[in-house]
Parts: sequence; C-alpha cells; structure tokens
Amino acid sequence: MTVEDVKGYLRESQTISIHELCDKGFNFIIPSYQRGFRWTKDEVERLMKDVLAYSQEKDGDYYCLQPLVVRHISDGEKHQWRVIDGQQRLTTIYLALISLEQYNCYMLAYERDDILTKMFDERKRLDKDDNCEIYHLVTAKEVIDSFIKTNKTKCGSLKDNILDKCRFILYVMKEDNASSNDELDKIEHDLFNHLNSGKIPLTESELIKALFLHNIGEREQVKEVKQISMAEELDAMERTLRKDEMWFFLAGDSPKPSSCIDYLYKVWFISQNGSLPNNIDNPIFSSLEDRISAGPQMWLEQWDEIRKCFYTITGWYDDPLMYNLIGYLEGRKVQKDYSKDRAQFHEVLLADLYGYATNKNESGHLPTKKEFLKYIKGKCLESIPKEVQRIRYDNDKNAVFNTLFLVNIAMMINNKNSQQSTEKGKATGKGSETKISRFPFHVFHTLNWNVEHISPRAPQDKSKLYNQLCELLNEYENTLPGEVGELYKKMGNYKDNLDALDNDSEYLELLRKLVPDKDEVNEIKNLTLLTEHDNKGIGNKFYFDKRNKLNEYQAQGSFIPAATLNVFSKWYTKHPDGYVLWGSKDQEAYEQAIFDTITNFKDYCNEE
Repeated sequence: MTVEDVKGYLRESQTISIHELCDKGFNFIIPSYQRGFRWTKDEVERLMKDVLAYSQEKDGDYYCLQPLVVRHISDGEKHQWRVIDGQQRLTTIYLALISLEQYNCYMLAYERDDILTKMFDERKRLDKDDNCEIYHLVTAKEVIDSFIKTNKTKCGSLKDNILDKCRFILYVMKEDNASSNDELDKIEHDLFNHLNSGKIPLTESELIKALFLHNIGEREQVKEVKQISMAEELDAMERTLRKDEMWFFLAGDSPKPSSCIDYLYKVWFISQNGSLPNNIDNPIFSSLEDRISAGPQMWLEQWDEIRKCFYTITGWYDDPLMYNLIGYLEGRKVQKDYSKDRAQFHEVLLADLYGYATNKNESGHLPTKKEFLKYIKGKCLESIPKEVQRIRYDNDKNAVFNTLFLVNIAMMINNKNSQQSTEKGKATGKGSETKISRFPFHVFHTLNWNVEHISPRAPQDKSKLYNQLCELLNEYENTLPGEVGELYKKMGNYKDNLDALDNDSEYLELLRKLVPDKDEVNEIKNLTLLTEHDNKGIGNKFYFDKRNKLNEYQAQGSFIPAATLNVFSKWYTKHPDGYVLWGSKDQEAYEQAIFDTITNFKDYCNEE
C-alpha cells in the first residue's frame, strides 16, 4: 500500500481536543490484532513533562498528540471507534486522566480482554509478569502516579493542559470504497501494517498473532468470538512460558525476553526447517504468511501445529524425569572441546527433541515414550566428558561446571522410580521406592554460579597467609582449631623472618594439609558449586571457616546444592577426621562419589 493508497482510504483530517473526546463520550476499541501498549517509562514520563510544560504563548495554539487513525463502527445508536494508529498516546492520556480523577472521560478498552477495567478495580490485582501488555500498562500507571505526586501543586495545570490544549489529528477510515465487511477488515489491517512500519518494530510473535487473528475467516459475529478465544489462548501460552519454573527449564540461564512465545515459534520452525535463515526479516512470520495464504485449511493446520508444539513441551515439563534430563541439557555451558557437530543448546536442542518426538519412523509410527526417553538419554551421554576425574578448573571451567551440575541432578534420578505406584500408598523413602524429585532450575538459573575451590589456593607470599591467620584469630576470639592453630603458632615464631620457614619440615607438612599444592588445587576433588554471593562471602578461607560461613548462609535461606552440602558436611567421607581440614581422605572419597554418581547415571542412560 503506497502513501497515495493510504490517503485514498482516509477522510480529510481534523483536529480534536481531549475535552471533545471526553464530552462526546468517544468509545475506543483496541483491535485484537494489535500489539497492545508498549511505551516505556521514559516515553510516558516525557509526554507528561511536555504536556505540563506546554505554554500557548511559546508553543502555539495547541499541543499536537500526532495522528489518531480510527475506523467507525455503528450498531444502531451504539458507536465504536476501532483504533488503527495512535493507541500509545491515546492510552497514556487515558491513564493520566483517570489518575487525575477526570470521571467524565472517553472510554477505552481492549477487544480481547478488558485489562484497563481490571487495572482500576481494587478487588483485582494484576501481575506485571502475566504478559507484556500488563507489564507496560502497570508500569505506565506507576510512572504517571509518581509524576502527579511529585508535581502535586501543578495537577490543575496538568489536567487543564490535557483537556483543553492537547489535540489529536483525527483521521477516519472511509467505508464507501468497500463492498463488504471482509473488504473493510482487509483495508483496516493494511492501514495498520503500513502506518506502523518504521515505528517501534513489532516482535515476530506479535506479527504472527496478528496474522492468525486476521485470517480466521467466518461470519463477523463468529469471527469476533474466535478472535477473542485465540487471543486468550495465545496469552495463556505466553503466561505459561513466562513462569520462572517453565522458562529456566526450557532455556537454561538465558535471560527472560519480553516475549517468551517467540521462543516457542523458533523451536517449532527449526524442527520443521533445520535452522533459522539469517537473510530474511521475521522468517517465521514470512513462512506462515506464505502457507496461510493458501487457504482456510492451511490456516487451521498451522494453528494446530503451534498448539501441538506448546502442549508437547509442557508435557515434558510435567514429567519429572524428562524435566530433569532436558533441564540438565539446557542448563549446561559450552565446553572447549565441543566440536562443530556437538549437541546444540536452547531452542535448537528443543527443536531437535521436538522433531524426533513428532516425526514418524520408518514403520510409519510416532516414537513411543520409551523410545523418546532413550533419545534424550543418548543426548545426555554425549554431553559427559570421557574422563570425568581428569577435568580441571584451569583447563576448562565450563566442563567442571557441567560435571558438578550433572552430579546434583543425577543424584535425584539414580536408583529412583520415575512413577510411584498408587497402589502402595506412600513410599518409604528408601532407595528405588523414592519418586524422582524435580531439580529447581528456576532457582538455580536466577543466581550467578561460581566453581569454588574447597580448600583455598595458597597466597602468593607468606605474609599474606600470616595476616589471614591473625584476622582469623580475632574473629574466633583467640582460639583456632587443630592444625590451623599450630600453623599460626609456627608462623608467629618466625614472623620477623618468614622466609626461614622454607626449611622447616613441620611448617611445610602443616601447609600441605591446609593448602593443596598448585597442581591439586584445580582438580575436581577440590571443586564444588557455590553461588557468586556465597563464594564472595567466604572468600579464600580455610575449609573449617568456609564450612562455618556456609552454615550461616544456609540458616539465612541461601540456596546451596545438595552435592555442595555433602562436601561441607563430609557425607562422602567414612569416619571423617574432624571438620578442620579438607584432607586427602575427604578428597578421595568425594572424587569417588563424583565418579560413582556419573557412572550410575551412564548405566541408567544405557539400560533398556
């Protein structure tokens, strides 16, 4: 549609004040195909400041709010104005008038869900995380309320300026060139697409939503009902995907985007086409548009495909075993030794799984649940380093992270039942009778994680070590346990000449027990996972001091993985020699536990 085409479909423009819109009771409707309100805090605040600062002497006869393009719909005495362009300013002004207690206001509602009415109903509290629209609307309302509170003495001027000085340039869509409602709908939609090009880009999910809603077909009354139903289902999908429990299961530690359903579309598209093309804008939308244009039956098939993808993925989420296995695959970090044909991550991995689950095999049947589970297990086996005990922090930190991450998840799977028999009633909690628990990916991935050295790395010089011991002595009220106290006394005897300790065998033996040598400190037997907060809090301290600090953090509710708790409680060590040192016996027991856990997990993945 060219500029001339646009002009041909619109009546002559006229300016209209906000006061007139209110006084004449304009009833505006935001159509279902539109993206909804998307202005940010800065844009809302800028408009409020501009309107308040408006001066007729300096700025002209009125403050122009830009074009407002509408389509008039009448049903007897009932008149509605469908907003084709201008909803961002129209909505912002509406929110401001309500906050300024302008009760005689124009009406504004969303065709698919009257969110604005709910916003001002004190009995209903909207969750900003429900969807993008609610997030931006609630944020805008908060910004406006804050602005009004800050400029309390100027509220009268702000309200007067909005009502009397602000004007839209009103364009009404012509209806005399169309022969049917379907043709009018098409003109409206084409106008929307043209007028919104070059503005805030629509996300691909918003384009896809408009595409599906616009192409529903049917008679006008049926079409409106179906549009509302489909829009509500898409919103429900977005809300489900936005939940932390679902998002961090599907996407590992990837930040949550403004539109999570885009992720679903990518999974579906890649499963069908292998990859996303880089040389096409909005490739998923373009592909769907080409297919849907083939006819109503193709529209229905594509909509069913999107729904099937969503419900398949949510089915994986609901199964504790698949949830843990897929969540592990998605939560890994890329290792140095991964080849180009490695198992992919995030939407590419999910697309691979979805493609396998929904494509018929050579015999013409879809994979059974057992076959699909075997496929997932194969992906898990491919991800595990060949020699777990040889991986090192200084060679590949991500490989260490992935291994320790897997240990925590494998502990929840090994020797457990994926389904607990309802006939037995409650399980005893012993061994294989225990049902598989769900790893809290939604907690894990919202935190920053470090690979922690259980025993500290040695300070560069002896004076730093001695100063550390002095600080520790003060913290523990002049009493240090076991070998730590002996080391402090030994270094105190040589505090004027610490280099002389290089020839003291007793000192060297104590140091070896407390601080691993340079080679051992980076081995897996001396590594565990801690949050960045806890890791910084305990610093480069000795084992017993770290243990005490972690006890405090856990009592305060800090999330500490099960394997890390086992390390600092020495569950892996048979008959531990106290809790002062992370000694060779503790290290060997921990290393063996890692090896056994991974081996058991491999055996589980290999079993039929």
